[in-house]
Amino acid sequence: MILPILPLHIRALGAGLSQTGIIMAMFALGSLAGSIPGGMIIGRIGKKRVMLAAVALEALLALTAALVGRPWLMAPVLLGLGMVHTVFFLARLAYFRELVPGNRRGRALSLLGGETRMGSSLGPVIGGFVADWLGFRATFVLFAAFSSAVLALVAAFVPDDGRQLRDRSAQWRENSLRRTLELLRDHRHTFVTAGFAVLALKLVREARKVLFPLWGDSIGMSASGIGVLFGVAYLVELALFYPAGSIMDRWGRKKTAIPCMLVLSLGFLLLPLARTPVLFVLLAAGAAIGNGIGAGINMTLGTDLAPQGRIVEFLALWRTVTDAGGAASPAIVGFAAAGLGLAAAAPVIAAVGFSGAVVMALAVEETLRRG
Repeated sequence: MILPILPLHIRALGAGLSQTGIIMAMFALGSLAGSIPGGMIIGRIGKKRVMLAAVALEALLALTAALVGRPWLMAPVLLGLGMVHTVFFLARLAYFRELVPGNRRGRALSLLGGETRMGSSLGPVIGGFVADWLGFRATFVLFAAFSSAVLALVAAFVPDDGRQLRDRSAQWRENSLRRTLELLRDHRHTFVTAGFAVLALKLVREARKVLFPLWGDSIGMSASGIGVLFGVAYLVELALFYPAGSIMDRWGRKKTAIPCMLVLSLGFLLLPLARTPVLFVLLAAGAAIGNGIGAGINMTLGTDLAPQGRIVEFLALWRTVTDAGGAASPAIVGFAAAGLGLAAAAPVIAAVGFSGAVVMALAVEETLRRG
């Protein structure tokens, strides 16, 4: 809901392009900082309790965002939103790893990605029109209301894992940080190869959230128009989530990861040519197709690679790696745009995406295990 208006709201508060990029990066930086501590907290108090606390804090932070009047005050708000978002994500993903068998995991997680995109297709449209009619602040209030609804759904329907938590409580009394570092050492090759590939993909995906709204604004599109465009883009992605999952489960994870990165990167490479709204809409739709091809790929690779008995710890490290790309992305866009213009930022992002595709193709082993 706040996706298309967030960079525009920060700009309206008085921030320049580079400041906007830095402030936008706070969300991804919060995700990065929250992953490993989040994994430890989940192991200590349980997945459901963590999800409830995370959504409650999200609603409070959204209301805070509606009240701030200085651009720099948005930085700690977005940092907090990023932290609670990643903790919720880890707890939810751990449920999928425990409940879904490997040969159906691609479809299950692409379905999860598709459901996320279903909300993402409606959210930007709602957020854009609310911003045009009632102002940016009203969008954050509505966001808090939806978070409260999510809190009620989690409380009512997410299974309790209290008994499972008590059964392994002694294990989590050990030095969790030491265990995490040992896990990183034992799986260092995985994080250097597959980790870099998903880092690059995350960077490109996050850059689209910053660069595309700013580009649309620069060619004269309104907030509602940009919101509708993002909504349509997510509808395009929504149509592809189940085919993407079927391909992952039938032919392998790399068969979706590589095309996803190539098409997305090509979209950024061509972005400086989109000087009219029509061309921009066509290019955004093409980028949405590329992103939709890879629906659920990061989650699927992470859950495939997670060792039995160390699932939450591994997923926390995996999330940290991917969020490193997300944290760097808005800052890269902001500094490149401020120094060389918006058009110069796009090829830089494209180069990162192409490099991730090369690593995925040449250095990452297929994780699908048949039979």
